[in-house]
Amino acid sequence: MHDTIIRGGSVVDGTGAAPFTADIAITDGRIAEVGKMTSPAREEIGADGALVTPGFVDIHTHYDGQFLWDDEMEPSFSNGVTTAIAGNCGVGFAPVDKPYREALIDLMDGVEDIPGIVLNEGLDWGWTSFPDYLNRLEQRRYTMDVASHLPQAPLRVFVMGERALSHEQATAQDLEEMARLVKEAMAAGAIGFSGSRILEHMSRSGEHVPGTFAAEEELLTVARSMRGFNHGVFQMAPLGAGGDSIGLQPSWDERVAEHARMERLAEACQRPFTYIVHSSNHEPEEWRMLVDASAKANERGLQIVPQIAARGLGFLFGLDAFHIFVLKPSYREIAHLPRAERAAAMRDPARRKAILSEENSTEGYPQADRLLLMVSRFGTMLQKFYVLDERVDYEPDESARLDILAANTGRTMEEVFYDTIATGDGRCTVVNFLMNYTHGNLDSVHDMLADPNTVSGLGDGGAHLAVICDGSMPTFHLSFWSRDRSRGPKLPVEQTVRKITGKPAWLYGLSDRGTIAPGKRADLNVIDFDNIGIDMPEMRFDLPLGSPRLLQDGRGYLATLVNGEVTRRHDADTGARPGRLVRGGR
Repeated sequence: MHDTIIRGGSVVDGTGAAPFTADIAITDGRIAEVGKMTSPAREEIGADGALVTPGFVDIHTHYDGQFLWDDEMEPSFSNGVTTAIAGNCGVGFAPVDKPYREALIDLMDGVEDIPGIVLNEGLDWGWTSFPDYLNRLEQRRYTMDVASHLPQAPLRVFVMGERALSHEQATAQDLEEMARLVKEAMAAGAIGFSGSRILEHMSRSGEHVPGTFAAEEELLTVARSMRGFNHGVFQMAPLGAGGDSIGLQPSWDERVAEHARMERLAEACQRPFTYIVHSSNHEPEEWRMLVDASAKANERGLQIVPQIAARGLGFLFGLDAFHIFVLKPSYREIAHLPRAERAAAMRDPARRKAILSEENSTEGYPQADRLLLMVSRFGTMLQKFYVLDERVDYEPDESARLDILAANTGRTMEEVFYDTIATGDGRCTVVNFLMNYTHGNLDSVHDMLADPNTVSGLGDGGAHLAVICDGSMPTFHLSFWSRDRSRGPKLPVEQTVRKITGKPAWLYGLSDRGTIAPGKRADLNVIDFDNIGIDMPEMRFDLPLGSPRLLQDGRGYLATLVNGEVTRRHDADTGARPGRLVRGGR
C-alpha cells in the first residue's frame, strides 16, 4: 500500500513535455509510480481537473536571517515553493566574527531592506564559520527545504576586517585564506557562492557592499576554489543589474566588458554560473546582447544562465507601505490610526487640502534623511506610476498611469496618487516599474522567459519588506504567462512550469527534485489552474517586534507536498514541517 496517491491530475512534469493525465503514487517521501493506479493508499488526493506539478524551486531568496526565527517561510510558502535558496547577491551572515555582526546587519538592512531591529531580535548568532551556520540551520524544521550560498561580503569581512569595509584590495595572504574558506564552505554543503557588483547596493549607513570594487583576481580565486567540487553555482549580481533604479547605468561597452568578466569566472570555476538580467528603460534592447552572449558562451562549453524576473520590477506604494505623503505634518497627525480609519481621515476635504499643500517636515522623525530622499526622488517620477487595482494586473495599460489619469480627470498626479491610496479601506496600491516594463508592457519579459538559456528567479523572498512582495513571483509566473495575459503572447504551461521547477533544479544540481518521475522526491503542487492567482499586496505586522512586511498570498493550491507530506491544503497551512537543510553535493 502506498502512502499517498494523487489521482487523475493533468501532470506537467517539469521537463517541458506536454501535460498528460496520470495518477502519482508516493511511498516514503518518494514518487513510486506515475500512471494508472488501481492499488489503494493510506491517503488519496483527488486531482481531476487540476494540474500536478513539481514543487517550485526558488533560487533567489534572502531568508538568511528569517531561517533562524521562522519555520513557515512566507511569502514563498503560500506560493508553491518547496525549495528555497538564500545567500544571494553577496550578502548574508556567515562567516562572521562578533565585532562585525552589526556591520553585516547594516548591509542586509540597506541592500535588502530587512530592518536592523528585526535582525537584531531574530538572529541568535549561534555560529562563526559558514559550516557552523549550516549546522545551525540543520537543527531547524521548515515547511520547505532550504539551502544557502556562501556570500562574498561576509567572507571578505571575515578575512579582511575593516580593510574589507573600506574597500581595500585583497593581499596574496587574504586570497589564500579566502580560497581556504571557500573550499571549507563547499565541503560543508554550500549550494554555491554569490557576489555583487551593483553600485546601487549600499548598506543602511550608505556604504557600498564589500566586494563591489574587488579586483577580478579575487573573484577568480573564489572561482578556482570551487572547481574541484561536483556541485555549486556561482551567482552574481553584475554591474548594471540595478537597471534604472538610481541613475547609475553603465554604458553598453561596460556591460559587454562585464559579461566577458563573467565568462572568465565561469571558465575558472567550471561550474554553472547565473546572473541577474533585466530589460531597462535606458537601454531596452541591452538584455538581448547579454542573453545572446550567454548562449554563445554556452556553445563553447560553459554553463551561463541568465536569471529573469517574471514581471516588472519596482516598488509598491500604499498607506501601510511607503508613500510620498509620509512627511506631511497633517498626515503624521493621523499616521498612528489603523489603515481603514486613516484612509477615511484622509478623505476629509480639509485634511486632503492640507496634506497636498504642505511642505515635508523631518523634525523628530526617525530615519528622516532616508525618507526625504525617497520622497523627493519618487515625487519626480509620478508619470511612471500605475494604479494597481483589485484585479492585481501587473501589465496595466497606459490608462492606469498617473499622468494619464490626471489629464483625464483634471487633477494633478499627486492628487490621483492621494485619492487612490485613500480609497475605501486603504488597500489600493500604486506601483512603479523600474525594470522589465519597457514600452509600457511585458513583451521583453516574454522574450527573455521564452529563451531556452534563461531561468526564472528573483522573487527576493524575505527582502525589501516594505516596498515589494515579489515572493509571489512563482504563482504569477504560472497564472499570468500561461493563462491570464491579454496584451501579448503567452507561454505554454509546460514551459512556464519547467522554468520554475526542472530548470532551477538542474542549475543547482538538485537531481532528486524538479521533475515528476519514479524515484524523485515527492515535492509536488496540486493546482486549481482556473483559479490560481495572487491576492492584493497587504502589510502584515508579524515579524519580530511586530515589524511590518508586505505579503501577497497565492491561492488555488489544492495541496502542496514536501517529501511526501502535505504542507498546505486548500491554501491553508497544515502544520507539517518536513523541510530540512539541503547541503550541496549530498
